[in-house]
Amino acid sequence: MGSMDRQGEVEEVYAELRKIASAHLSRSPRRPSLQATQLVHEAWLRLSGKGWKSRTHFLALASHTMRMLVIDALRARMAARRGSGAEHLRLEGDVEFSTPAGSLPVEAIIEVDRALDALADKDERKARVVEMRFFGGLEMEEIAEVLGVSLPTVKRDWVFARAWLFSRLSPPPEGS
Repeated sequence: MGSMDRQGEVEEVYAELRKIASAHLSRSPRRPSLQATQLVHEAWLRLSGKGWKSRTHFLALASHTMRMLVIDALRARMAARRGSGAEHLRLEGDVEFSTPAGSLPVEAIIEVDRALDALADKDERKARVVEMRFFGGLEMEEIAEVLGVSLPTVKRDWVFARAWLFSRLSPPPEGS
């Protein structure tokens, strides 16, 4: 493969990484100071030297890393509100993330992360499906490739995980 081919491939992967980073950050109606470029570069630094099986596998790992970076930044912001001075990445303003039903405050995003971690304790594959699909924007076929399972398995995992997370994150019915 010539250097021109490799350069084009690098540019393509970089564009995909920026798209994933933008997806992670676009849930915020008020733009945090954390930029997509910072997120891409930090994820790249954390992933360099690690092995990956394919381009899709690398993108899934990058998405996971970016999710962790955003969650770490949100936790640091919450810790700063409580008086701790340890802040790794600075987010300005009250950061909220958009969902189809509206916006979620920072605390709710942290709760979603905790619920996803709890799901991973029960079934790591289902949690990875949610992470790659929702946070990483991967297609079902790409997720199946990364996980080495069939497309119907990924679809079943997606349906189950969404229902499990919904029940975990929904407030208990009144009177119970």
